[in-house]
Amino acid sequence: MTSPTDRQPLVLREMDTAARCEQQGRLADAEAAYRRVVGLQPTFAPAYHRLGLLAYRCDRLELAEQLIASAVALDPAAAIYHRDRGEICRRLGRTLEAVAEAGAAVRLAADDPEAHYNLGLAQADADDHASAVASYRRAIDLAPSHGRALNNLGTALEKLGDRAAAADAYRAAIALDPLHAEAQSNLGAALSEAGDIEGARACFDRALAVDPNSIETHFRSSALKRYRADDPAVAIVESLGQRAERLPAKERAKLYFTLGKMRDDLGQHERAFEAYARGNRLHRAQTGYDEARYERQTDELIRLFDAEFIRRRAGAGMRDATPVFIVGMPRSGSTLIEQIIASHPDAYGAGELKNLHEVVGAVSSGRGSFPKVLGELSADDLRSIGQRYVASIRPLAPSVARITDKMPGNFNYGGLIHLVLPDAKIIHTRRDPMDTCLSCFTHLFNDTMEFAYDLRELGRYYVRYERLMRHWHEVLAPGSILDVQYEAVVDDVEAQTRRILDHIGLPWDDRCLAFYRTQRPVKTASVAQVRQPIYRTSVAGWKRFERQLEPLREIVGVGR
Repeated sequence: MTSPTDRQPLVLREMDTAARCEQQGRLADAEAAYRRVVGLQPTFAPAYHRLGLLAYRCDRLELAEQLIASAVALDPAAAIYHRDRGEICRRLGRTLEAVAEAGAAVRLAADDPEAHYNLGLAQADADDHASAVASYRRAIDLAPSHGRALNNLGTALEKLGDRAAAADAYRAAIALDPLHAEAQSNLGAALSEAGDIEGARACFDRALAVDPNSIETHFRSSALKRYRADDPAVAIVESLGQRAERLPAKERAKLYFTLGKMRDDLGQHERAFEAYARGNRLHRAQTGYDEARYERQTDELIRLFDAEFIRRRAGAGMRDATPVFIVGMPRSGSTLIEQIIASHPDAYGAGELKNLHEVVGAVSSGRGSFPKVLGELSADDLRSIGQRYVASIRPLAPSVARITDKMPGNFNYGGLIHLVLPDAKIIHTRRDPMDTCLSCFTHLFNDTMEFAYDLRELGRYYVRYERLMRHWHEVLAPGSILDVQYEAVVDDVEAQTRRILDHIGLPWDDRCLAFYRTQRPVKTASVAQVRQPIYRTSVAGWKRFERQLEPLREIVGVGR
């Protein structure tokens, strides 16, 4: 029997053989050699590590994690084992383990930029973007030419709302490598949001010149362009569509929405709707939408917030006219209305804020479920919600008279808004129900709107929304809510703008009519539309899909 010492030359020879096989692309032979090493010396950690990396290259992530975990157990002081296991855990969605392993790698190899970079990736996946920023910056300090860290630093900064610093990080990554396609695409998205549509298109074009098969970039670019038959992207995206089944579900969904937009632009409406439907089915399968819960919530809100409930609590809130709540269905014209208001020198468009939901949650925490808990709030609670909400938005624009919050789902809070901020105004944006729902169905939202990915669920949500808005009109004081019809704005933007400004107590300003010239960040799917004058092409657009939308039409009750 040979001793471990006697077997050492054999181990080293097999490791050398395996390495050569890897270099030559003979992965099966490499795996066999590494397994011979494990047979010769079962405690030889490097062999488990290399076997894990081979499994990773073959997309066998579960096996890769198990093998590298063995290496970690055999040699816990090796930083690279922790680093690699952490990255595989991250790709498996095991975020807490990923952060722990990446943190161990940093502690063991504090001067390794890759360790800090991988920790940043794991922290970002855990939604700890402030820590991710610190990790990426440390990686860049250690390796100033680390373009991937610069690119991901930009993404983390965007998550924290620092758009200018994010764009600078993307530009720094591009300065290091003009062929960094992902950084070009990310910069394009940032420029698009900031209103530089031409700059964004140029970035997307450069990104696609390097990586023409980037689904993410095609998806982003599709919102800023109208496809023509001679566009080279048409053949590329169609070719990607033919191979779609090989893609992860999230990437496939983006591809189908891109195909839908492209085919729609080209007048291929049958094929466009087919692509949209596939994208919606894929995304719907990934959501946890609970339709019954929304039905119960609507019933409870209407039962709870009757006229007597509101009368008894009147006067408890904070007297402040700063907030303007723009509510309604997504894709109903709310971004346009906010852009018109934000063009006034004494107003600020804050976009879709989660502040009201967060403040209500903080004040009512531990007392019960929404919306039942709202019935148990005291006068002090109502005043506190109003005060906290105003305090949370005032720093966004300290000197203006009005700040808009266009979170569409705030229509659920109509009665509460009236109680906590009785001087605040509500603008309810309305649009033809079929156009509204179609526009929802043809857009892939970021992380909300779970109701929008099935036509029947979407239609029923729309009916519940209309029912609740009718209730608010019935029980709230006259003048609390102004309905603004999108089609009326298209027909006479000046008349509707005057109505809006009168409602929120601002004097007339001609700049509101030139809203498309106002430069401010816009994060919604309407980013391109609000950068151009009013147009009519989206009115009655649903009729191009009239046959496919029949199930929706029956639910929302629109005549032919």
